[in-house]
Amino acid sequence: MTGLPPLRGLRVLNPRQASQAGGLSRALAAAGAEVIELPLLAVEPLPLSPESRACLLDLDRYQGTIFVSANAARLGLDAVAGFWPQWPFRLPACAVGEATRQVLAAAGLDAVSPAREDSEGLLDLPALQAVDGQRWLLFRGDGGRELLPGALRARGARVDVLPLYRRMLPPGAEAQWLALPAPPDAVLITSVLVWRHWQRLAGAQASAPLLVAVSERVAGLLREAGAPRVLCATGAYPAAWVEALCHWRGAGAHGIQ
Repeated sequence: MTGLPPLRGLRVLNPRQASQAGGLSRALAAAGAEVIELPLLAVEPLPLSPESRACLLDLDRYQGTIFVSANAARLGLDAVAGFWPQWPFRLPACAVGEATRQVLAAAGLDAVSPAREDSEGLLDLPALQAVDGQRWLLFRGDGGRELLPGALRARGARVDVLPLYRRMLPPGAEAQWLALPAPPDAVLITSVLVWRHWQRLAGAQASAPLLVAVSERVAGLLREAGAPRVLCATGAYPAAWVEALCHWRGAGAHGIQ
């Protein structure tokens, strides 16, 4: 039968925190999916350390800044506003992906972002190639990947890291999971930490649904964990998740396999 929504009847778990889940849930529902909003990641802002304050006071002495997530952009801009009435003139900003770039754009920053929405994609940006002798400030969460600062330092840059938040499993996640009337058919894995939190909740059943990864790196981790069905979205924005699921359905997965 033609004209049916492409994701009709598919139960999809949206793991984004409540304040950021709306756009993705609406896009999935518009495609016919039954959306399960179960946040698998909560963000707790961190107080600024003396070292972080010193970095912000020196913001105009950097040759560039990097924001690794939308949360880093929001909290980073708030932190900067406590020290600077406006963003330093001609200070470049790089964003890990479109969602992060949009947060910066809303604040008036013309940030650049890569097509591949991860640290590897950022490292391919032209702005991050010839950085020998430059100072760069990295806005991120506590305990993030070391690939980005390590690679930039190997290219000769001085990189200061400004941790703005810590990530954790929301306190009510287990109760929400146990209260679900039926398990999801597909789970969107938006980061490595989300995968770990999903494993904590679902246990031996974590690999049972279709898993949709935000990047090839995350997809590889899921396959290494033994997940039999793994898709990879082309980005972290809502249309990319919907496109990946629709392509899977269109390729022959008309029922849940």
